[in-house]
Amino acid sequence: MERIATGKRINRASDDPAGSMAVDHFNADLASLNKKLDSNRFDQKYAAARDGGNAAIGDLLLELQGHIVTAANKGAMSDTERQAIQDQVNSIVDAIDFVSNTYTFNGQKVFGGALATTLGATSTVEQKQDDKDPTKTIAVTKTLSLVSLKSGGALNMVSGDLEEAQKVIDGAIGQNSSERASIGAKAKSLESEERLLQQQIEGVSGAKSQIEDTDYASEVSNLVKNQVLQQAAAFMMQTAMQQIKQLTTLIGSASIR
Repeated sequence: MERIATGKRINRASDDPAGSMAVDHFNADLASLNKKLDSNRFDQKYAAARDGGNAAIGDLLLELQGHIVTAANKGAMSDTERQAIQDQVNSIVDAIDFVSNTYTFNGQKVFGGALATTLGATSTVEQKQDDKDPTKTIAVTKTLSLVSLKSGGALNMVSGDLEEAQKVIDGAIGQNSSERASIGAKAKSLESEERLLQQQIEGVSGAKSQIEDTDYASEVSNLVKNQVLQQAAAFMMQTAMQQIKQLTTLIGSASIR
């Protein structure tokens, strides 16, 4: 009755000492596998969050690229129109920095810092006249990034080098796309690992069940058999008692006569 009620063949170590040890090992394996599965799913959520952030950045970069192409057609645009484009470019670069500085997952920043200073960044070395000695030149490192597209930057939409600006934005788009591809590969690997962990958990649970769980068909059959035997024994005892009582009555009647 206990095995049927609990669903377990082993309810205490004395039921099957060797089986109880095996069940303990299986429980430890299951605990470890479930922890790995939880960690895997957390990593998948983080990868999805990171991919979502990169997708938003990618949309902003494409919009930024469109403005650069438009601003490059200087002959057909007035200074007011170029300044309007510049204002939009300023807004987009600020939005990229805002996303990269505020986008979080589980309370932690997804991006390491301001992407406007790192995406598509290029460095060049230029020779510049030394202010202290006009007869000499010094090497100056010039760094260009998305920040350089803003007003006053070397790549601004009004008076900046738009050809170089296009190279910077192309590099930023390529860098962001490469990052998304890397995240996608990691997510695919995590999904495969999750399936493997689920198969391992299923296998260990099945092996544990074979040792620990009740065989209901067998236990119910034994219960019914024992109940039938008990009822038969009780009936036989009752019949025997009646026969003894009748025999005693007959003996008593014969003695009186």
